[in-house]
Amino acid sequence: MIRMKSVYKHATIVMAVLVALNAQAAAPVSDLSGDSGSSIALSGNNGAIVPTGSLEDRVALLERTLNARLRLQADLQQQVDSLQGEVSELRGQLEQQTYQMEQSQERQRQLYQELDKVANSQPAAAAATPAAAGAATAPAAAANYSTNQDENQAYDAAVNMVLKEKNYDKAIPAFEGFIKQFPSSSYVPNAHYWLGQLMFNKGDRAGAAAQFSTVANKYSKSPKRADALLKLGMLAQLDGKKAEAKTFYEQVIKGYPNTSPAQLAKQSLSKL
Repeated sequence: MIRMKSVYKHATIVMAVLVALNAQAAAPVSDLSGDSGSSIALSGNNGAIVPTGSLEDRVALLERTLNARLRLQADLQQQVDSLQGEVSELRGQLEQQTYQMEQSQERQRQLYQELDKVANSQPAAAAATPAAAGAATAPAAAANYSTNQDENQAYDAAVNMVLKEKNYDKAIPAFEGFIKQFPSSSYVPNAHYWLGQLMFNKGDRAGAAAQFSTVANKYSKSPKRADALLKLGMLAQLDGKKAEAKTFYEQVIKGYPNTSPAQLAKQSLSKL
């Protein structure tokens, strides 16, 4: 920004010189050779200033004056062109940095979304071990899925606001409304986790921590609990609470060994 101001200030000075140069076009002309013996008298002609003397002297004077002005104008024009180039370069750098920042933020959002999408794509029944075989197996596996179409549609609508529409601001009240309307749904832990991620991306660390804590403390069998503990560790680390972050990371490593959250927890723990 300081460099930009300096460039504009320099450009203003150059333009002022150009204006002054044009103003001098009507000024009296004297011999530029510096030879006192060949000075040329000036006479007025209907208000115009015209050099007098021999024709050769007058032509020589006019040529020297014209050449001097042309050189000065060329130098000033070169400076103006240089300043314009610097301004364009700075503007391009600013636009490029703005674009890169926006792309980085978008990639971060997509990363969180894709990680959660992969985790949710695994059958929820895999987290539960059937208590009995035969006829008892089907009800046990089906217990993780809702037969309420309104419940499924409400949850899918909230998820689609994130993955398809990318309308993150509307997705937050959608998940909150789902939890309030279907408090006993098997999707509630996931809804809390979604809320945690959305609030984290929005910069609301306290709100995100509350949602991840709900998943970790109230839903011990949820497949999202390991991720929730990992995010709690990340939030604590961002807030400078290293001891608290270490506790969360160790819970993930001990409770969910050989998983992606455990690997990420080990990496984060090594950087504390």
